[in-house]
This record gives sequence, C-alpha cells and structure tokens, in this order.
Amino acid sequence: MRRFRGDGRLVEGFPAHEHYQRLTEGRRSLGLFQHHDAVTGTARDPVVIDYGTRLFHAILNLRQVLLSSAHWLILLDKSQYHKDQSKPFLQMDEVISAQDALPQKTTLTLGDEPRSVIVLNPTEQLRTSVITLVVDSPDARVVDAASGRPMAVQVSAVWAEPSKMSSKAFQLSFTAELPPLSLTVYHVIKAPAGSASRARYVVHRHGDPPTVHSEHFQVSRLQGAEADLSLSLSNKHLQIWSSPETGLLQKLQLQSGRVRQVQVRFLWYGTRTSGDRSGAYLFLPGGEGPQAYSSSEPPLIRVTRGPIFSDITSCFPHFTHTVRLYHLDGHAGKSLEISNMVDIRSETNKELVMRLVTDVASGNRFYTDLNGFQMQQRRSLEKLPLQANFYPMTSAAFLQDASSRLSLLSAQSQAAASLRPGELELVLDRRLQQDDNRGLGQGVTDNKPTATLYHLLLEDRGGAEEVGGASVEHLSLLAHLASLSLSHPPITMVGPGDGQLRKLRPFQALHSSLPCDLHLLNLRTLEDPKEAGTPSQEVALLLHRKGFDCSSIPTPPPACSWNGLDELDLDDLFAPLQFRSLRRSGLTLLRDHDQPDSAHQAQELRPMEISAFRVEID
Repeated sequence: MRRFRGDGRLVEGFPAHEHYQRLTEGRRSLGLFQHHDAVTGTARDPVVIDYGTRLFHAILNLRQVLLSSAHWLILLDKSQYHKDQSKPFLQMDEVISAQDALPQKTTLTLGDEPRSVIVLNPTEQLRTSVITLVVDSPDARVVDAASGRPMAVQVSAVWAEPSKMSSKAFQLSFTAELPPLSLTVYHVIKAPAGSASRARYVVHRHGDPPTVHSEHFQVSRLQGAEADLSLSLSNKHLQIWSSPETGLLQKLQLQSGRVRQVQVRFLWYGTRTSGDRSGAYLFLPGGEGPQAYSSSEPPLIRVTRGPIFSDITSCFPHFTHTVRLYHLDGHAGKSLEISNMVDIRSETNKELVMRLVTDVASGNRFYTDLNGFQMQQRRSLEKLPLQANFYPMTSAAFLQDASSRLSLLSAQSQAAASLRPGELELVLDRRLQQDDNRGLGQGVTDNKPTATLYHLLLEDRGGAEEVGGASVEHLSLLAHLASLSLSHPPITMVGPGDGQLRKLRPFQALHSSLPCDLHLLNLRTLEDPKEAGTPSQEVALLLHRKGFDCSSIPTPPPACSWNGLDELDLDDLFAPLQFRSLRRSGLTLLRDHDQPDSAHQAQELRPMEISAFRVEID
C-alpha cells in the first residue's frame, strides 16, 4: 500500500499497526502448529482443542486483515474507507462457527440492486476458476463490474439431504478469469425467471429407484436397460465412466484416445485382536488385511450435468464421494476433481482408506512429495510388514510407466501406499478406541466430519528428459499448476446488501503472470528494527524455483511462460512494482547474511531452490 503514497511510507487512516500485530500473532501460532504432536495428531483432547482454538482465532484475525486490506485497495474514493471492524464493509462468503466446524457458505439475498462480489487470486498465475456462491433465488446473473461483460453461470441445487433439495438456497457457479495477485469485482443480480442455465439431474439407486421432487430443476431416473449401463461424463479433455451400482470411477479416456483403468474403491482396515493394537502412534492392521467397504443397501447416486461442471455423487452411510469435471478451456479442465465428506464416528477400531486401482505398470515404485518441495521415490517391499510400506504425502503422489503418469494432487496431508503395482491408497480417517502404550494415554475418538479434496491428473509421457542433469523425478508443469490451485484457492468476499453500490475498481498487483516454474512463496512486511511490533519499510520476498518433468508438455501451453535460464530480471517479472533496494539474504532473513544491494540486476534463481531477498518497494 506504500505504492499509493509514492514515498514508501504507510498510508494514513489504514490500521497497519493493528493488522501487523494480527499477522504476527498468526505466525506465532503457525510456529506452534509445527510441533510434532500437532502435525501428527498425537496429542490429548485438551491439547487438540487448544491447537484448534488458536488456529480458529488466527484464521479470524487473518480474515480481518484480508477484508480490511481488500476494502482499501478496491475503493475508488479512499476517503470512504473506514476501519470499524465491528461493521466491516466486506464479509467472507463462508462462516466458520467453531474451531472444530467446517466452513459453511452464507446465503446471499438478491434483489434488483446488484450485490458486489470480490474474488482474490492469491497466486502469481493468471487462472480460470469456477467461483461458487449460495444465493436465495434460482434466477441470477453475474457481470464483470469493470467491463459489464456477463459471465457464464450455472445454477445448481443445494442438497439438504441425499435425496432432498433445499427450496430456499441455490448454488450459483460462474467462470472467472483472475489475473495474478488480483482483486476482481463482480456484480450479482436477480435475473428474469428461467433465464439462468440450470443443472439437470439424474437420481439413481440400483434396485430401489428414489423419488426426488423439485419445482426448480429437471430430475429424471434411469429406466430399464439404461440403469445397467455405465454412468459417463465428458468435457473437451476427458471422458470418465463410473459404476451404475456404486457411482465410483471405473476408467477414464484422454483427448489423445488413451484409455486407462482407474477404479476407485473404499476399504476398512481393522486392528489386531491381541498384543499391541492400533492407536494414535501405531498402525497395526489385523491379519486379514483390508476389507472391502460394504453397506446394507446400495448408495444413492446423483448425476449432475451443466454448462460449468458435471459430477457424479455417491451417498454411502459413512461418506459422500463426488467426482467432478469442469467444462473449462486450457489446462484448468484437464484434471478430475475428487472430493469426500467422511464421518466414521459410528464405528469402532476402523480405519477408512480410498484406493485407486489402475493399469499403470508402476512395479513396486511410487512417488510422494516431501513438504511440497520435491518428489521422493518410494518402494513397496514384500519383506516388510504392511504398515511399513505407508509413507507421508503432503500434497502430491504419482504412479508412472513408460507411456503415462497418473498424479493425485491433494489439498491436505495424508498417509499413502502402493501395496501392489498400479495401486495407490490414502488413509481418510482413523477411529481407534484404545491407547497404544506410547505415552498418549487415550485412543483416537475425537473424530469429526472430515472433508478431503483431490485433483486426479492423467498425462501421456513422451521421451523422458532430465531437468538440469537431475535423475530424480518431478511433477509435470501441469501438475504444478493444478497443485497450486488446490493449495491456494480463490478467496471470495461479498459487499453489503444495503442497496448502495459503492464505486469499486479491480486491483491488480502484477501486469502478467510469473514464469510457470517460479512460485511466490511469501511477500511479507518485516518488523522495524528500532521499534518492536511495528512494520518497517522492508519486505521479505521468498521465491521458489520449481523443478518440473519435461516428458509431458501441456497442450495448449499454459498462459505463463518458462525458460531454462538461471538468471531472471525481477524488475521485469514484478512490474509495475519497483524495487528501490534488493538484497539477497538467507532464509532466516538475518541481516548478517545480507549481500550488497543488487536492485535492477538479474538475479540467479536455480531450479529446486528457494531464494530470499530483503526488498524495499517504491
């Protein structure tokens, strides 16, 4: 915000000191969460609640900073800015009611006057994303506030129960093209009846067709022979087939024509009946191994088809599983979104896993990431007990053979294993009644409804090439971009519904995307060395140059560019930002490690390295 003054000082009227204190408190909480018991969940219930409460308060504080900063940046007339946090101008589009509750979308009330919706793209890449709001009318339209251009929309049902639609709330999804590090303003308006594109539904249960009533959506059932045919969805890049009995994925086909068997299965792991048993620290499955998940009746299956996305949802007693295809151009529509909502609180000594069974000839090798930084080859060995072949997966895992690669990109950390060639399984949740005698003194019984989110990406592989002479494997460029979108989703804020439409303008920090392989890891204000707890004029700039696999180049190429040069001109990359001074430093940012000012010079940024700089921005 100092750019708006032109002299590097803070703008007047903006509560920079209060926000800096909130950010500092959040960082200290984040440091606490790095404790090994916080990362693994091996803490007693009161400690877990304390971690959750601190995280909850940190999120609320950071939301205040975000809403206040976005308000200031998009206001055309800065004199209208007010810092009364009890009556914020902007609100988040979802609410977290408690430290152990999942976020819930708030319902926007639409009328004849437009409602402002502001979407933050927190990444350094231009991206095409589907933004979803919950509104009180099935008739709505969205326009870009800057250009007045109407956006493509899809109105879908909000399901109060597996076979019951809400009559008061509706999902409004639209496609947004978001510049890098930007705030984009949209207007949502009530539309004439029947003018918005609505999703069409097929509801099915094998052997027991359900009845769903809706006055707003077309709902049909599978009849006769078609009830035994595979369920199919497709977009420009992919086609998938799912089981008519369970709705679970069976195979997928690329635009190139390559077909791969990719079956999704769910299994239970039990525990031993004697001796040491599974607990918070130990995973000791019973001798019978994993058992296929089964329920007393077939799941209810919902098939959604629309212009923005199509999906298949399977409602089982312990989880709801959805596979979704987005109808987007470019690389954004090339992956399959998989989501689960898991609740195993009714079970005893059970661990639920999701397994992908494929025909990828991966042998006994698979790959998982280390802290999202690099990929590590893992080997499954028969001489080891089953539990010894599970490894941590922070954000990505993949199987590959000579012709294709199947990547699973994750929004959360989990345990992963490949117990047989072509298989990849993830532990979704654990519920264990007993202590495992490793010091915790209790079982794992504090389960909550748990959401998991993934992108499944199948890519053809050409001639494998080494990157920078390295023999290790990396994610592909497309997988990096998909992982970035999972780790840093767009953030949606809504303006007041008081009928007064303030003059807002979009904000864009960068003229263009950074190179595809360059990730803006952090850009944060540093503390004033002369006055503790006060922001200084310096910021820390941390850049991660990613290594990527060259055997799979996305077509069409993404909007960002890349080159093989180790030296990059940061002035060009970060335009219109201008660096008054730029000093390379260590990752600790201690001044003793600072190098001489090298502003307006090319900087060496090597693949697979993180570079830190102390920067003053004009």
